[in-house]
Amino acid sequence: MNINNNSENAEYEIKIFQIDKSFYEFKKHNLTNNNQIINYIINEHRIKVKDLDNYNKDIVPILIDGVDYFTYVYNEEEKDSFWKKFIPESLSNNLVFKVQQLSFAMFASIENNIYAIVGGGGSRVIIRYQNHRFGLDFFEFITDLNEDVISIETRGISGKLTKRKDIFKDGLKLIDILNFTNIPTKINIVLKQEIKDSVFDFIEFDNRITTIEIGSYFNIKYKIPFESLHQLFKKINEISKSETKKNLTSFVEVTDKGIVSNIYREQLLLLLFENMMDLFSPARGESPKKLDIEFVHPSKVQEFYEAEFYIFKFKGTRNGHHFQNRKKLYYDGLKLVYDSLENFNLIEFKKVISGLHLYGMRKNDFITHAMFIDHIVCEINVENRPIFQIDAKWFKVENDFTKTINDICSRMIDNNYLNSGIITEKWDEIEDEDTYNRKYHLQNNYWVLDKAIGQNIELCDIMYEDDNTIYFIHVKNGFDAKIRDLSNQIQISASRFMNERNSGSEDFISSVVDAYNSKQVNSDRLIDKDSFINKFKTGGKNIQFVMAFKSELKKIPHIKNNVEKVQSNIAKYSLIQCVREMNMLTFPIKIVEIEKTINLLEN
Repeated sequence: MNINNNSENAEYEIKIFQIDKSFYEFKKHNLTNNNQIINYIINEHRIKVKDLDNYNKDIVPILIDGVDYFTYVYNEEEKDSFWKKFIPESLSNNLVFKVQQLSFAMFASIENNIYAIVGGGGSRVIIRYQNHRFGLDFFEFITDLNEDVISIETRGISGKLTKRKDIFKDGLKLIDILNFTNIPTKINIVLKQEIKDSVFDFIEFDNRITTIEIGSYFNIKYKIPFESLHQLFKKINEISKSETKKNLTSFVEVTDKGIVSNIYREQLLLLLFENMMDLFSPARGESPKKLDIEFVHPSKVQEFYEAEFYIFKFKGTRNGHHFQNRKKLYYDGLKLVYDSLENFNLIEFKKVISGLHLYGMRKNDFITHAMFIDHIVCEINVENRPIFQIDAKWFKVENDFTKTINDICSRMIDNNYLNSGIITEKWDEIEDEDTYNRKYHLQNNYWVLDKAIGQNIELCDIMYEDDNTIYFIHVKNGFDAKIRDLSNQIQISASRFMNERNSGSEDFISSVVDAYNSKQVNSDRLIDKDSFINKFKTGGKNIQFVMAFKSELKKIPHIKNNVEKVQSNIAKYSLIQCVREMNMLTFPIKIVEIEKTINLLEN
């Protein structure tokens, strides 16, 4: 068919998407070729919009120069605009407020790939099935990382708290702002002349600066005719066969559902089963093996921390199990699974734990919900390679990840180490965090604010004040996945404190004091609220947040100067990200390792 049969020869700025052919529904329904997959996607949309008259009517492709095109258009029924409901009837009388929305999706099938463009409400046709990193993945084939960057949106691998967008001044190069502890989700850059002349030589660019936007789609911000779009489909397909690419992050999401479900998830379930038996079985030893896990909601991190209580509920049951201690939710959930098992075998365990839901509650409202297993952040070893489950997604690492993370983490500890004698008490091997914190209770200039919750947020575990500075000290026992939890606590506390200070409000600090004074254990040293609040007035003393931890590793007496010996990469990159995020919040952070009372290395 002739590609130039449109007399108007219109030009548009186009976003190109790709269909993820590994999506589990395609395998479930045994869809083996592009034609079947495309018509399945279209039929699923017909079901959603109740277009049953056309259900199962396959769209026949039209072949143009090696590309099969499938065009799908659906016009939604007319409905009243929301404006008619908004304004008084006297103002809308005799006026027509009917709207009709077009849903348009065009699929381009080339060899083993399916690309798509959409219009109107067409994004709803493909969103469930698209490769959400397509634009970024394709760009890795054509970049040398030396492009001028305009803006970048990222999500941190240490939690959704680090999701952000940054806009840059002219001349800053992409390679200068990439951060191996962040995963880019959308980037706007200047398209270099070299790429215009080589990769996109079939597009007649003018002399103006051209930018591209990459994320789940690939978008050249320049109007092109259909003929150029056709060539662009073919060029993208050709380039994607290359084996040479520049990675934008050390973390690569594993989207192959077969690998995730049959290898990674199975390995995690086996580790959870073994950990459950180590913790609760009558045959357990005196020192059960610790699993390096952090437990947090996969997307609503702040809401999860601010929940007043939590409810576990098994699939198919009405009654829930209530808990309040966020720090014990992993243990409590695993115990519920253990108590519900009739046969202590791996098959029944996987069935039960895969049906366990967790809800975060504030008063009577659900503020978070996810499966128990999706709350788990961990690092597992598969074929001697670190694999991570983070925010319910699985990642592998590329390049010299281990060396890079060790170097940066070691440097950040050195550069931000708290050398002044503020954390003076040593930590006895048998003490928990609460017991250690209480050692400072009656010491001058110290206030133990552990569990003094204000607006569902902990300001710090220990506060110390000298002539110039107030230190908010957050304490954790262990340098493992719990450092991610510590990092989240610090960032949430700092953000809440900064917002309150900037707004002139006193509600947060006031509620912390009320919580502290209400505890019987603090009755011998109550806080005067007015004088305490005055300490934090703008223009007063400096504010310093402190990350304080004690290593539980028996073969490593100190983390400082021995970072490369620590196995937990989650702990390392969580520390790195926390330092970087705190610098952005304008509150500097210091790091200190709490001394132990005995040398565990000699045991």
